[in-house]
Amino acid sequence: MSSSVAAALHRQIDELEAAIEAQKAVLQDLMSQHKQAQHRLNLFIDPMARLPLEIQSLVFLCVAPMESLQNPTPKPNTPPMVFLNVCRLWHDIALATPKLWCRIEMDSLPRGSKYYELCGAWLSRARSLPLSVSLRGSTMRLQQSVQDLVTRHRHQLEDLTLSLSRTQYLNSTPPYIYFKTWGDDSLLPCLKTLSIKSDDEVFFGPGEWLNMLEIAPNLASFSIQNTSCDLDMLDEVEAQGSVERTTISSLTDLRLGQPRLKAFSASGLGGGSSIVLKFLTLPALQNLSISYLDSADVLIHFLARSSAPLKSFDFAPGSSGWPVAQCLHLMPTITDLRISGPSNHHLRGSWDQDRFLSFLQVMSTTPDLLPNLHSLTLSTSMPVTIDYDELLRMLNVRSTRNLQCFKLYFMNLSRLRSLDADMPNDQVRSGMLELANGGMKIHVGPEYRNLL
Repeated sequence: MSSSVAAALHRQIDELEAAIEAQKAVLQDLMSQHKQAQHRLNLFIDPMARLPLEIQSLVFLCVAPMESLQNPTPKPNTPPMVFLNVCRLWHDIALATPKLWCRIEMDSLPRGSKYYELCGAWLSRARSLPLSVSLRGSTMRLQQSVQDLVTRHRHQLEDLTLSLSRTQYLNSTPPYIYFKTWGDDSLLPCLKTLSIKSDDEVFFGPGEWLNMLEIAPNLASFSIQNTSCDLDMLDEVEAQGSVERTTISSLTDLRLGQPRLKAFSASGLGGGSSIVLKFLTLPALQNLSISYLDSADVLIHFLARSSAPLKSFDFAPGSSGWPVAQCLHLMPTITDLRISGPSNHHLRGSWDQDRFLSFLQVMSTTPDLLPNLHSLTLSTSMPVTIDYDELLRMLNVRSTRNLQCFKLYFMNLSRLRSLDADMPNDQVRSGMLELANGGMKIHVGPEYRNLL
């Protein structure tokens, strides 16, 4: 009797299991039908869901503009991270749009394994697209996790920004060393833009800039701000021959410092420009920007040596003399020229006035100089530093050439009691307005207001 009961129970269990599996299949089918019905409802009530994936991706890219001045940080409440947590549709669209993930700003400080896992997943979602990476923090002692991430994706790296801090940098290893010790002759073969920033003045030894440039054989743009160098040490290094001159044929854009906004430091230092100009030859250079020049001879020799097809020159001369004619004769292809006076109040006055007067006289008396010049911008600390009669003579001479746009900006008006007292007289105003009526664009005054 017991064996027959056991057999019956086994049969009952098998039947129940079969019924359960059948009900599971029914439930799974019902859930699938529910999901399909919900999807059709979403398509009916949500216009975005009816768009093709390509259009949906473009909408996401517009919400997270790729032209922003700063790279996005891995934060859950900002694009593109926020898209992952809205709904399944948005999650899938975000992951299917690699351009959302091709830019990132990472901390170089210890942040824990989860942070670096997030950064690694972020970069992987960019797939094979070129990458733009910013590394920031109170120290540039790169964490191993950061170094591993950059190394892993270095063949995609197209734009690299290093943000330095003077306080920590003085006792840390120079940042270029981290990239030179990775053991590859072409460390960053796709790098096009290298930018080094600092919120305070950072000291670089001779040769360090050149070493950083060596990491990228195809570099097109190099920018470095707020740096200085011991010029005595520079002369000593040159005498010893420990730093060799380098030619970079790919570099078309070079920016040293912050023209007009920060022409000089308070102490009159800022000699970092000489390192690049003294030891580099740039035959393809088109755009050159220098906010402080501590040696006019270095600039002259650089221009003569490079013979580059310069198109734009943004220049704030330093305390050393500037041989205007000699310098400008070496850049005949210039179409856009910007000259700035000092923003430091210790260097204003006659220094600024004499420098601009010399420039205006050269431009007036040598009309064949800069034959391709289309746009000229002068920035000065005060209106009184300009000889307006000489300025009008220069504009009349240049109006018969190619000059199409002239701007005279006043950088500091806080101490002026009356703008009218320092403005051009009626005769000069009339002459400028006549040129403007003839087609030349003329602006005189602060950037926000044309006093003419």
